[in-house]
Amino acid sequence: MTENKALALAPLITPFAFTFYAYISDIPGFNMDTGLFDFLGLFLGLTLAAIPVAYIYMFFIGGKFWGMIKRRRIVNFFTIVFGSIFVADIPMLFIWPLAKGNEFYLTLQLFSFVGLMVGLNCWFLINLDKLKAKFDRNT
Repeated sequence: MTENKALALAPLITPFAFTFYAYISDIPGFNMDTGLFDFLGLFLGLTLAAIPVAYIYMFFIGGKFWGMIKRRRIVNFFTIVFGSIFVADIPMLFIWPLAKGNEFYLTLQLFSFVGLMVGLNCWFLINLDKLKAKFDRNT
């Protein structure tokens, strides 16, 4: 898979990662205490809100970061994953001086987890052809 396709498909994991972490963190609505239909409604609303934001981040901030690490020839697992975490945490770093309480730290963890999942997804998609070739060679 080409790098452009991987960069275009990687943000699609955002609502799933967000929902998974919100469920594990027992955030009201996402913990399914109020029922499956409320959960599905929140997931649909999150998907409609998160996908455009994820693409804006990927193409304007993540794309610049990708160009920087590619020019320096340091594209590897760690730069992709930790760079994605950093890019996802940028909005939280802007509000950090104004934020107080545990909600900020939960939101920071949530954004970091989503960045981690987008980075892992991007790395997986970039290396998909290599992984397929290695798997086919072993079978």
